Amino acid sequence: MKRTVALLLLFAIFLSFLPADPVKYEYEAYEEGEFPEWSYELRRAESLFFGSLVLTYPVAMGIYSIAGYCGADLPSGADRALQQAGVAVGLSLVIAGIDWIMGRVSK
Repeated sequence: MKRTVALLLLFAIFLSFLPADPVKYEYEAYEEGEFPEWSYELRRAESLFFGSLVLTYPVAMGIYSIAGYCGADLPSGADRALQQAGVAVGLSLVIAGIDWIMGRVSK
């Protein structure tokens, strides 16, 4: 069994040194109107959601820390982390939703 694993590992290592085939096609830029409008909106909402999540998660953690310091009865451990993540996701959804609404109103 050990010999088989060792041979498979050596085989995998030696295969990694083989060169790949060169790319034989030219880059082609996307054309105007190639994708539907909703896909652009979805892409923007996705970028805003995940981009704001980086900011809303520490905000949610701070809110929970302040609430715990003020004497609120908060869960601990995994339940607390899940609640903080839920608050952060909710805030990020609100941010993406507001941006979408503002885009619709401005059109």
